[in-house]
Amino acid sequence: MTFKGRWESHEDQPVEFSVAPEGYWDTHRVLFWSDIIPVGKNRKRAAGVPRTTSGLLTWLKGRPNLHVSEPKSGTIGTGALPAKLVDIEISSKAVNEASDCPARACADFLTWPNAGDNIYGLAEPAVLRLYLADVRYGGRSHLFAVGIEGKDQADLKVFLPAAEQLIASASAPVSPA
Repeated sequence: MTFKGRWESHEDQPVEFSVAPEGYWDTHRVLFWSDIIPVGKNRKRAAGVPRTTSGLLTWLKGRPNLHVSEPKSGTIGTGALPAKLVDIEISSKAVNEASDCPARACADFLTWPNAGDNIYGLAEPAVLRLYLADVRYGGRSHLFAVGIEGKDQADLKVFLPAAEQLIASASAPVSPA
């Protein structure tokens, strides 16, 4: 990736790499995930969800506590990896799912292999733009995701140009599945 300005990372693992402009970690960030796994409100892996872009999008759209936009086509990286992208936020009718939620409502919905108790979710009014791509590497199919997280819609709108520039500069030894 090509970074413009100073960025910081708090996660650098095989299944997650996340970065934010220096000093803005708690405001907005970009997350790269491999093999994400959907979790239900019980914080357990959701059964029967195919580990594909289509499978995850169908499951996300069925979560009543989330508002998921209609998928749009996009690309990831210098190789223009085909992806679907959606914006995800807490539904206005959401029921809180987390006992430690700092807002009216929170929803947990993703994890990754070997994450232990680590779960990814949103607290209202945060928003996540999620890019999803079915890829192949290491002789296997994988679900690759890139998230752009903003503290709210206005923050996401301001952060999108820098985040999208970073995502467009990424390269990895993957191919579309």
